[in-house]
Amino acid sequence: MRARRSPAINTLDAQLQQADASPASAPSPSSPSSAPLAPSDLDDVLCRHTLRLPKPASTGQEAALRLLSRFNGALPSLRGQTILAKVLSVDSERVTVDTGYNGVAEVPRADVSIAHVHTADGAAPVRPTTSDVRPGDLLRLRVDAPYTPYGDMQLTAVREESEFKRRLAWGELRRAMEAGQPVSGRVLNDCVGGFAVGVAGFVAFLPSAMAARDTTQRVGSLQSFRIVAMDEARRRITLRDAGVAAAGFRRVG
Repeated sequence: MRARRSPAINTLDAQLQQADASPASAPSPSSPSSAPLAPSDLDDVLCRHTLRLPKPASTGQEAALRLLSRFNGALPSLRGQTILAKVLSVDSERVTVDTGYNGVAEVPRADVSIAHVHTADGAAPVRPTTSDVRPGDLLRLRVDAPYTPYGDMQLTAVREESEFKRRLAWGELRRAMEAGQPVSGRVLNDCVGGFAVGVAGFVAFLPSAMAARDTTQRVGSLQSFRIVAMDEARRRITLRDAGVAAAGFRRVG
C-alpha cells in the first residue's frame, strides 16, 4: 500500500508543474502553492553538489530535492548496500560526504584511500599517495545504518581486494623510485647478501654494500630508504640506505 501523499509533497508538485510550464516566469509570492521552503545553509550546499540540470533550478526543484534528501522512503532498504557518496571536504580526521539520500555523513579519514574512489574505467586515480582523497571524488561506501541518533547515515569504507591494494601500493612505490623520493620501511632480518626490509606490505632486499651499519642494527624501527630497482614480474624490490650514495648502482625498471 502506498503512503498517503503529504501536503508538502502536493505543494512541491504544484511548484514543479508551474516551473515546467513557465520556466521563465517566477512563482508568485502571494500564492500559497508557490511559497518557497526556507533552506538552511547545509541544504544549499547539498543542492549545489547534487543537482545536475541543464538550466538553473527553480524554487520547486530545489525544495523537492531537499525534501527527498531528508525523507526518502527508500532509506530503510539501503542497510548493507554499497552507495556512491560525493566528497565535500577532507581534513586530518574525517571525510565529509554527500550521500544523496539523507544529508551529509562522515567517515574516518584513516579508513578511506584512493582504492575507494569510483571512476568510469574502474581504475584508481593516479595520485601522489594512496591516501590522497579529494573533494569531488565519488567514494564507494557501505550503509551500516540509514539513520543514527545524530540524524545522519552510518557509513564504512568498502573493503577492497588485497591484490587491488597491492597494485596501488606497487604503483606508488614505482612513482617514488622514478622521482627519487625516499620510502619508509623496517629492517626485518638478515639474509644472503643483505637484509630483508618491509616496505608498504612488500618484502624488499637491501644489499649489504648499500646499507649503513647503524641502519641494519635498528631492526624493527621505521627508517628511510631509496628504491633502486623494481621487478614487477617477480615482485622484487631492491633498496639502498637513504644515507648511502648511489654511485655505481644502476637503476632498472
